[in-house]
Amino acid sequence: MSLQLDSWFDPRNRGVNKEAREVNSLIRSALIGTDIQLFNLTYLSEFRADAHPAIWLGKKDAVAIWGQDCMHWCLPGLPDTWVDILVARIMHYFQQGKHRKN
Repeated sequence: MSLQLDSWFDPRNRGVNKEAREVNSLIRSALIGTDIQLFNLTYLSEFRADAHPAIWLGKKDAVAIWGQDCMHWCLPGLPDTWVDILVARIMHYFQQGKHRKN
């Protein structure tokens, strides 16, 4: 199962998140020319496809039953990495003075 999961979620194989990528592409296109910056978690998250418990429960409807609760159920590391990167980007933004209007 592990090799199959690795193949499914491997970003080099375009993973299984095709719908998420399509939506992300539309959002990126819509934001061209704005000051809004996106923090794309899809690509980063695919490196830890094994972090979500639903795949280990053997049920396709696991998310419907237990919900999508990454803060409590994902293996340690993935949400922590998101927060660390987001905080670093916010700090960099303010250190560069980009928040000030001319």
